[in-house]
Amino acid sequence: MSFFNRLYDEDIVRANGHIIKCLDSFCDSFPISDELRKVLLVEDSEKYEVFSQPDREEFLFCLFKHLCLGGALCQYEDVLHPYLETTKLLYKDLVSVRKNPQTKKIQITSSVFKVMAYDSNGVCYPSTKSHEQTFSYFIVDPIKRHVHVLYHCYGVGEMS
Repeated sequence: MSFFNRLYDEDIVRANGHIIKCLDSFCDSFPISDELRKVLLVEDSEKYEVFSQPDREEFLFCLFKHLCLGGALCQYEDVLHPYLETTKLLYKDLVSVRKNPQTKKIQITSSVFKVMAYDSNGVCYPSTKSHEQTFSYFIVDPIKRHVHVLYHCYGVGEMS
């Protein structure tokens, strides 16, 4: 997970793994109470550029961001490790790899698609309501001919 080492290098996370806190603010509907959420959401943040735009489009980053931001009733972690470990396990379950026989290097064989469907009224899937945490990914393994679907619709639903 060396992709996320820059969080330590840029003083977003302490060496002991604790996420550095900041004054509370909001970005859309998300509470921002630490440097990690600032990096993920606040484009005006001085450390937003720690991850470039191509980095932010990587499926690994998207998984990490979705897990860090959580759902409507999310309780955030104070340390980075649970986010990294869950991201790693989920990524390994969804994405297929193989060893290239010529180069002996690991290659990703899966293709990841962020899916949205439209009807005459606009977006109808994954939800008619647009939100950062509403998503649907189709992960296609062409060798095994499998498709994994990772779907989440933000909100708490009806509570009685």
